[in-house]
Amino acid sequence: MTATIHKVVAGNGYQYYLRNVAAGDNDSRGRSSLSDYYSAHGESPGAWQGSGLAALGIVAGAEVTESQMKSLFGLGRHPDAEQIEDDVYDTRLAAGDTPKAAHKAADKASRLGNPYRVYTPTSDYRKQCTKAYEAHNIAHGNPRTDRIADEVRAQIRSYVAFDMFTDEYQRPPLDERELSGWIAKNSRPPTTAVAGFDLTFSPVKSVSALWALAPRNISEKIEAAHHAAIADALGWLQREGIFTRLGRNGVRQVDVEGTVAACFTHRDSRAGDPDLHTHVLIANRVRTLDGLWRTLDSATLHHVVVTVSEIYNTRLEHHLEDTVGVEFAPRPGTDPTKRPIREIVGIPLRLIEAWSRRETAIRARVGELSAHFQHRHGREPVPNEVRDLAQQATLETRPTKHGLRSFAQQRSSWRAEAIALLGDREALARVVSTALNPLRTPRITATGEWIAATADQVLEVVAEHRSTWRAANVRAEIERQLRGKIRGRDWEQVCEAVLAEALAPSRSIPRGDSDVAAQPDLATVPSALARRDGASVYTHAGSQIYTSVQVLAAEKALIELSMQAGARQLDRATVTAAVRDYNTANPDRPLNAGQAGVIEGFASSGLRVHTANAPAGSGKTTAMAVLTTAWNSSGGVVLGLAPTASAAAVLGESIGARCETVDKLLDVLTRHTPSTNNPAHERDLPPPLPQWVLDIDTDTLVIVDEHVKLGTLKRLRLLQFLTDRGATIRCIGDDHQLPSIEAGGADTDMHTAAPEHTLTLTHVVRFASTAEASASLSLREGDPAALGWYLDNHRIHAGHVGATHDDTYTNWATDHLAGRDTIMLAANHEVVTALNERARVDRLAREGGVFGAEVRLADGL
Repeated sequence: MTATIHKVVAGNGYQYYLRNVAAGDNDSRGRSSLSDYYSAHGESPGAWQGSGLAALGIVAGAEVTESQMKSLFGLGRHPDAEQIEDDVYDTRLAAGDTPKAAHKAADKASRLGNPYRVYTPTSDYRKQCTKAYEAHNIAHGNPRTDRIADEVRAQIRSYVAFDMFTDEYQRPPLDERELSGWIAKNSRPPTTAVAGFDLTFSPVKSVSALWALAPRNISEKIEAAHHAAIADALGWLQREGIFTRLGRNGVRQVDVEGTVAACFTHRDSRAGDPDLHTHVLIANRVRTLDGLWRTLDSATLHHVVVTVSEIYNTRLEHHLEDTVGVEFAPRPGTDPTKRPIREIVGIPLRLIEAWSRRETAIRARVGELSAHFQHRHGREPVPNEVRDLAQQATLETRPTKHGLRSFAQQRSSWRAEAIALLGDREALARVVSTALNPLRTPRITATGEWIAATADQVLEVVAEHRSTWRAANVRAEIERQLRGKIRGRDWEQVCEAVLAEALAPSRSIPRGDSDVAAQPDLATVPSALARRDGASVYTHAGSQIYTSVQVLAAEKALIELSMQAGARQLDRATVTAAVRDYNTANPDRPLNAGQAGVIEGFASSGLRVHTANAPAGSGKTTAMAVLTTAWNSSGGVVLGLAPTASAAAVLGESIGARCETVDKLLDVLTRHTPSTNNPAHERDLPPPLPQWVLDIDTDTLVIVDEHVKLGTLKRLRLLQFLTDRGATIRCIGDDHQLPSIEAGGADTDMHTAAPEHTLTLTHVVRFASTAEASASLSLREGDPAALGWYLDNHRIHAGHVGATHDDTYTNWATDHLAGRDTIMLAANHEVVTALNERARVDRLAREGGVFGAEVRLADGL
């Protein structure tokens, strides 16, 4: 379950919701009205919602018309602008005004502030394409504006772009990337005003599945619960996240009367599967308490959208539990490191997956079509062409006879699909019956002690991911923690109680205002400068930053550790001998001055914890290997630790010592540490520590690789254990790489507080080309000019995502079959799995099938 947010542009942006949302993803409504469509296909018409409707004279729940959408979301005027202008114009003419004066009065009457600016496209490329289309039609004896086939239009765009590029630079494009980049720059849409924001509320698939398969009266209750949950989420949003800004640069944030929104409920996905969801189009027009129409403060809206999503999720469960009687539980088999997905108990996972798989099929087909497009035309598809490819993919992957269907036709089709999947009608009936008659889990009565304990748990989770937070972050986590534990009737009261406890001074420390600290009188806000909640209009709602005693204590403890002395030190002769031996054995690549300096600094420092920062390819693992040799020769032992298994494996191979992950060590300590929640202590004795942990002592050098990826709390626990054992700890990594996904940043404070400067490596030794080494350093520093080297040397290849994946695989396969060492890297597990699956299928096709044993892996391969 989730709520997502997207901008709606002024001008014709609203037409998507008339064409693709209200009309069931069909872009061929022709000239029929919305009412004609709804009547023919059984869709629910859009409805007006929001506490700001009273100012417009529109009743909540009234049907949204096409002219109203055009007036409000297209032009930024009153939804009934056409009727208002006609009435005022006629009245003023009848009163004796001139047509010009009557027109001016009519225009003023329909305004909601300044109308949206509609920018006229000025792209020469677009103009030349239009001329080329006309010339093509004339050459073929067709009307000048006749429609041209998509394939031909794409060819014309390519020819026009090639010629214009050649004229501009006096040479043809070097490759696809250069031509695609030129087209992207010259076909970019003009600046557009924002007419509104689309908040889309979608339940988990099991809710849509039960809604599609249950008896009609139950289905109606499920849909009503969906709308009630949206109303609860929007109610909170209007109280906590809807404001406007006034003054120079929007310095004052003030209250408004409420939102104006058009809601469109949709029944299926692009693939035709059951997918109950609602688009809530919040107009970028709000009225202040003094009657002036302004635009929304969109920054605050974006800050709270996650909380809105979590409230919708919680309230949907409550409404369904109360009205339908279902029960929710975490979906089995989900990644334990991620947030659990809660589904309706009794809805089979295979049904959920079957009605989710088609969206994946559409995305895969869009990728294939875009790859074919790029190979045919030698460039990326432009956004309009991508939309055409997506429409083609949707039609190709839909079941036969999908078409436009009434709700009754859809339900009949979905029921038939479920019967085919589950086996027979009786199996389907058992699924519905099980879902509607679950074993009820008892709910908790929220006592003061329980609320306090929950507040502690909420802050523990929030602090694990953030060093600082806002009230909205805490409220979102409260929704997750309370889901499935309290009754719906207690929801608002308990949430507010837990929020108050979590943000109380004993748990959360607010970041102070330096001005108020210097002049306490400023804390008193005059009524003329206060919002309804008493806060100053010069303070943005929800902007207060908090941290906790635990986080501050952890950061203080880490700073103290960074200054702690007592490390085991090596004499200079031992270090010099290790460096000399390495240089003798590797005369073609001896250690540079930076590497030798880091080795000597680590070996001679008296600090228990010392750090070196080094960019990728600067030879830090080689330096650590020499340091390991020196340490071992002095009678010590080296242990390597890293945040990930892959990093630990690389470090272990480089230094020739045992290397483990930080999480493995901390997990061993957790299972050995007495705790009321530790199942190991149900036995008489806790499990023994492994010998490699027991061996950590004053003679141990612990090398922590990629240390910036360690969160603050994890870093503290690790360093405290190692220093308590007397170990010498040397952290190495790149302070410019991606940081920890957990709450971090303490490494910077440690570096600043340490009595010895952080060591650094700056000379990149990985590349044979000095220019490439310099480019990598510039890229690390965020210098855009560094991209020039990679562009000039054809290291950057552009394309739509599908074409990019196809090119990646094709080039990898070519290298692999030629006997070269080659790898593929991808951005996420989904793409990695797809590429691996393709490689395996191709290999089996070449080798004639499977030889030997097989085992199914976690990724399904």
